[in-house]
Amino acid sequence: MLATMADDIIFDHVSNATESVRTEGKESLEQLARQTASLMSARTQTVRQAVCQEQGELTRCALLVDYEAVVAMDLPDGLERGQVLRLRGASFFELRGDLITRITDLS
Repeated sequence: MLATMADDIIFDHVSNATESVRTEGKESLEQLARQTASLMSARTQTVRQAVCQEQGELTRCALLVDYEAVVAMDLPDGLERGQVLRLRGASFFELRGDLITRITDLS
């Protein structure tokens, strides 16, 4: 996954318009991805629709995504081990050349 990211990638995740997470740089994104991966025993993302637009060297894409995951352990927010989490969200990508420079996830 990281091979597709620019070194200075910006990642923003907003959930229910109240919680947000932001990372700047590939190393910070890798740390976040490793942390969140350990919270789920299985997960899938299904892209329902995608639209991309090129503007010179910049490409912007919007994706509608269904996300499903199985919680790996009891979590402080009330989610319990084995519980299935289902979300519908949108992801927005910006690319320069072959590298992703920004990701914004909304769920």
